[in-house]
Amino acid sequence: MTYLFIGAGQAGGAIVDAIFEYTDDSMLGLFESTDISTLGRPLVFNSTMRDLQNLSNVPAEDQYGVAQQHGLVQGTEPGFEEMVTGGFGRNPVDADEVMADHADELQTVLESKFGGRAAAADEEEEVPATDTDAIQFAFLFVGLGGGTGCGISPHIARGIKEFTDDRTKVVAVTVLPNTRGGVEDHETDGEVSAGRQAWNARYGLDRLEDEVDGIVLVDNQRISYLDSAGGEFGEYNEYVAAAFHDIVVGPMLSNVNASEVDGVDTPDIDVRDIVTSLSFGVAGEESRPGYGAIGRSVTMTRSLSGYLLPFVGRRDIDSAALARLSASKQSLVKADPNDAQKAIALVRAPSANIGPGSHSVETGTIKEYLERSCRLNEVNLGVALSGRSLASVVTLLTYRREDLDRLDEIEAAADAYEQETEELFA
Repeated sequence: MTYLFIGAGQAGGAIVDAIFEYTDDSMLGLFESTDISTLGRPLVFNSTMRDLQNLSNVPAEDQYGVAQQHGLVQGTEPGFEEMVTGGFGRNPVDADEVMADHADELQTVLESKFGGRAAAADEEEEVPATDTDAIQFAFLFVGLGGGTGCGISPHIARGIKEFTDDRTKVVAVTVLPNTRGGVEDHETDGEVSAGRQAWNARYGLDRLEDEVDGIVLVDNQRISYLDSAGGEFGEYNEYVAAAFHDIVVGPMLSNVNASEVDGVDTPDIDVRDIVTSLSFGVAGEESRPGYGAIGRSVTMTRSLSGYLLPFVGRRDIDSAALARLSASKQSLVKADPNDAQKAIALVRAPSANIGPGSHSVETGTIKEYLERSCRLNEVNLGVALSGRSLASVVTLLTYRREDLDRLDEIEAAADAYEQETEELFA
């Protein structure tokens, strides 16, 4: 069983690369003692060689270039650098057409990673059958302001479901562009307008809705107010990666041993709970994806003296403040927690901070806060261990698309851009 983490385009690839910093080969992996590579596997697709060269934690055999003439080209292919050169100039329609022409190649890629499909009756040589349970869940990270990720991501989601006979649940993690003004375009060395980026974002979301089981929004406008916003994307990617690492991998690799916290309720959550929280629908009805925003708050459980001397320096934990801070740090601007329909959260803390007492995280307080915020009163809370002297709370709040002012803003900007373009060429 594998959790597949797929990056499509520059932003999506960068976040997946940050997530796979959490391995035993990295500093973060040693601290957290949860090696994501034992559970998940990365794949990155991009049309620009420069972006792929910036990846540090995704090996070349898991990188694929998207080229109009050559289709999907593996990073280990001889002449890779010459075949993957162009990009799509912020045009997702072109990327969509190219990926549609080469959609069958995605099946070949998945077969090479997870086993071949069963041979047809008239074939002489038998091919090993696909293990359709090999990919239980897939997380598709994609930037919506550019061309590549926005254009190819629906094909990737559809291809994964086709490969696994529709058994795999796919969650899209989409990066919304800053629409307050034009931004520099590294593909064309020019500037792309906010209206064009908004149009791309709407184009991508509309098409992803039909292919995925849930959508999480990460908003670059959260850091647009910073003078050095361009240099902050790396840190923002790390924040998002840490939140996803905690809520997806934490419960699997850092589960709580009941004997260590005798008499304390330590509920579990898993990725299926995340998918359920990110979708709407009941038995007998077709499920539709909801829109989530993720947030993470952290506090130290020991003072500096506690790091040097055992049994001293333990700090009180304000659980209510942790919950409020996590909700306030949602990855989407203009998102009101009181408009959320559902929520799922994970508490991570050392075993000494799970249980009664002022030094421990009060899970009941966190759950009550989320229940007061969510209209459907549907909240799922899990607890996992941390290998560091830190307590963290990750919250994932789910909204309906029509309840998010930020998406209304993008819709309006996309309409205005479309009208301006039509008038220009009328």
